[in-house]
Amino acid sequence: MATTVIDAARIHEWRAGAVGDGFVLYWMQQAQRAESNPALEFAIRLANDSDRPLAVVFCLVAAYPDAAARHYTFMLQGLAEVAPALTRRGIAFEVLRGAPADVVGALAHRTGAVVMDGGYLPLQRSWREDVVTAVDVPVYEIDTDVVVPPSLVSDKLETAARTIRPKILDRLDDFIVELGTVALDRRSAAGSEDAISLSRTATGIEAVDLTDISGALESCGVSDHPAPVDGWPGGTTAAKDRLASFLDRVLPDYDNLRNRYDLDHSSSKLSPYLHFGQISPVEVARQVRRSDAPRQHVESFVEELVVRRELAVNYVLHVDAHDAFAGLPGWAKDSLREHADDRRPDVLTATELEHGQTDDVVWNTIMQVIRRDGWVHNQLRMYWGKQIIRWTNTPEHAFRTLLDLNNRYFLDGRDPNSFANVAWCFGRHDQGFQERQIIGKVRPFTDKALRRKGDLDSWVERNRAERSD
Repeated sequence: MATTVIDAARIHEWRAGAVGDGFVLYWMQQAQRAESNPALEFAIRLANDSDRPLAVVFCLVAAYPDAAARHYTFMLQGLAEVAPALTRRGIAFEVLRGAPADVVGALAHRTGAVVMDGGYLPLQRSWREDVVTAVDVPVYEIDTDVVVPPSLVSDKLETAARTIRPKILDRLDDFIVELGTVALDRRSAAGSEDAISLSRTATGIEAVDLTDISGALESCGVSDHPAPVDGWPGGTTAAKDRLASFLDRVLPDYDNLRNRYDLDHSSSKLSPYLHFGQISPVEVARQVRRSDAPRQHVESFVEELVVRRELAVNYVLHVDAHDAFAGLPGWAKDSLREHADDRRPDVLTATELEHGQTDDVVWNTIMQVIRRDGWVHNQLRMYWGKQIIRWTNTPEHAFRTLLDLNNRYFLDGRDPNSFANVAWCFGRHDQGFQERQIIGKVRPFTDKALRRKGDLDSWVERNRAERSD
């Protein structure tokens, strides 16, 4: 049975007090969806309990680090679905241009309380701190982007999946629950007596026209490179279609298919949708667990969706230098530095790497697919990430180059998972292996490993023929 009860562990009260005059404002940021969204349902309940209308705002920040037309287009496509979905529930929604604190501050005179969804990266956390400072009303933050709230899992850096796994699995059943919806008592959409126009209320703040995405990007000065990609429409509908296909075609044999990069259907392809919060990880886990797939395959996918993903959240929360070589474990930094002067096959510039100009046809093809599609199977992504150190003059430069390419081209870049996976290529959440040239004791990943898992030659030929720059 669906429930609208939101576990107290998901709720962080930044400022207590009675809801003031005006509307309850939900500043949507990480959970860019109108369903299975605990922050939205909490905001509705808060509005109902205080007899206030509800408004939802998304703040379009034009200069988000490493984001370009590729990422903004995907995001705005999703927000274009959110708007009518909220309108149908009688909830005012607008995308306003500006920094969150500026936008919420401009609405403060009409706001009785603020609800925020949770974010784990430093920039997201600073945004939330600034929003709290911008208003003097009650403020609540709701965890929406994980299955088990980080506060319940660990208060320290976890060194590997094996250390965090039992802590997550111990609470998993408590949080994989269906989230029901609540009807809003005082409708605030157009045509109701409580109609709210956020853009008219916020002096000096401009609304974004979601029917003209290219115009919105141009007016914000968003870089047009990398360009949007074909075959990856943004939004909850597309995410649910991907999930349905995965449940039907992949999950029943997931543990055997998950490494088959040479097959079209071997993974969920949900990471971009999870990155932008267009689908709930709780809802994904719930549907996976209630499927008829054998338990072995269900548990294998839950390991990736929950344990590995939330290990990455733990990493960015507890390591200030999660985006730098300095954030690696000591043994990895020491070993890589000891081999910094080892002879490389070649030393290439970041631009040459970006354009796939190495002596490795496999790597070059992967790079071109990443440039074209903004996504590649995780096995290929690991090989791609592990090789860059072979063509850079220092491990520090290798780390910076890999992170830059990852965040610039992948739809799911700039994400806790991305930061953790880049760091994994250099030893994070891992152990030392037999020492080798260049990579020291860091785990190797060779094309021989790829050949054991799929038809590499066929994949390369197919994608070299299809690629376009």
